[in-house]
This record gives sequence, C-alpha cells and structure tokens, in this order.
Amino acid sequence: MKAAIIAAAGQLPEVRHLPDPGPPGLGQVLVAMLLAPINPADRQVITRSYAFPMSYPLILGAEGVGRVMALGPGVQGIAEGDRVLPLDRGNWCSHRLMSADRLIVIPSDVPDDQAAMLRINPATAWRLLDQARLGAGDWVIQNGANSAVARWVRLLASQRGVGVVNVARSPPAHRPDAEIWLADGPDLPTEVARALRDRPVPLAFDCVAGPATARLASCVSPDGQVVIFGHLSGEDCVLPSGLLTGRGLIVRGFSLRPAEATEAPATVAALYSRLARLACRPEAHTPVAATYPLDALSTALSTAGCGVGRVLLALDR
Repeated sequence: MKAAIIAAAGQLPEVRHLPDPGPPGLGQVLVAMLLAPINPADRQVITRSYAFPMSYPLILGAEGVGRVMALGPGVQGIAEGDRVLPLDRGNWCSHRLMSADRLIVIPSDVPDDQAAMLRINPATAWRLLDQARLGAGDWVIQNGANSAVARWVRLLASQRGVGVVNVARSPPAHRPDAEIWLADGPDLPTEVARALRDRPVPLAFDCVAGPATARLASCVSPDGQVVIFGHLSGEDCVLPSGLLTGRGLIVRGFSLRPAEATEAPATVAALYSRLARLACRPEAHTPVAATYPLDALSTALSTAGCGVGRVLLALDR
C-alpha cells in the first residue's frame, strides 16, 4: 500500500510503499481510503508545532473517508461497501486495517468530499457550543470566521437560537443579511458593542491566537470566557492581565480528541450520525480548492492554505 509517512522527527513527509495490511482479524475491518483533507493540524504535525507529542514513524492524516473492503469475524453494524469515517489518525494512505469500533458508517447521501471533512471541524464546533451551555438569545463571538469550524458554529448555534458575531481579517463580500461580520482590528470592541447595541457577549472562540486573542477577549463581557482551540497565526496568545484581574475573564483551551476520549463509543457514534445528517445542508458545505493524488503530496502541501477551500488528497489513485 502507499502512505504519506514521516520516518523520524524533523524529517519531511514522503510517499512510500509499505506492506499491505493483510486480511482483517477478529473485530477488524479492512478499509480502502478514498479522500482525505490537508488540515492546519496536519501541517502543524509536519512542522513540529502540533500541541501534542507524536511518535515516529507516523502516517499523516487527521481525517478522511474510506470504503469497507473486508470484515473480520465478529464485526456487526458495518457491511462491505459501506463508506466509513476513521476516528484515528493515519489516514493519508491507500488502505487501513482498523478496529470496527473506531469506524463510523457514513450515510450514502453525504458526498465523498464532505464526508472526508466530517471528523474534525463539525465535532469541534458541536463540542465548543455544547460545553458552553448557552441559551436562546445568548451571543458568542468567534474569529477565523471564514474557517470550516466557524461555518459549523454558525449552523449549530442557529439551531440553538444563539447569535454569532463573526470576526475575520477579510469578511466575505456576499453574506446573509442576518449574519454579523466584522473585520478584525484595534476597533473591534467598539464595533461589536455597536453591532449588538451593548448586549453582553459571554463567550469567545479563538482559533487564531497571537494578538488576535487580546482583541477578541476585549469584546467579552465581565466574567465571560475565552476558549482557545487553535493557533492559525503560529504565535502564542497575547492577553493583557487586566482583562483577567479587572474583568474576571476565564481563559481555557480545547482540543477535540481529549474531549471525546472519556466518552463511550456509542456516544461518539451518535454525535457523528447527527453531524452527518447536517453535512448535506448548503450552509455546512466546505468548499474544495483542489484535489491531488497522493503521489503529488508536495504540490498538495504547497497549495494547502493558500486560498479559499480545502485541498484534498485522492487516496485511491
């Protein structure tokens, strides 16, 4: 099989031919991978800026979608030909041999490209909102509002009656009239107060870090909370201590995999089934900028993050 692998810390990824995984054993499933996106977290693993330590050698790829080729004894709830979402890393490869309880069956009406991007961003948005326990009429502010996570935050927040203030370096020219979009900058707190007519903002989601953290936190009401779940800027968070001591803000971090690690497999599967039903809605659609075969990994990596839309790897080519 082919796989994108980093052989040792500090080395660049390369596509290698590895031994085929072999037939599935008890409780195992053989999966032929179809598509996988290149996410910011994947690039952070490559540059060794990822938040968690990694063991080498490793096969890259935080998420993807594949098709079941064979089932081992004792596997239930999965059939040959089903498309599945692996819950574990290591998806930039042509084939995977996995435990059945680490796979989620994807409904047939979810397009392959959207199914490939279902593992990380939708669940992150759902858990960010679920942990916040906001009620109808409350407001949340988020930066990086052009991102896929932000798109899912808007969708899921609307179902809860929660308003969203979207902050981006370049707000889109065409957007629904009902949505509030603001350009990130030094006047952001004033612009937020004007847009919301001084209504409180108890919660902020920060995926940018760097100086953007301070600007976002300055918009949050006293005793509110700032949740940091990314660092797209590549910089450490900048946060004046006065926002903590004078306004009582709480700052905490969030990462998806530790958040779901203590949950039962059935609970995790139920969440992804719910998210899959929403993935076909137009407002959940994540645009695709380009698709490359795995052998063109270097080109794909140089393209990823350079424009609007996600770059995908076609793993069956």
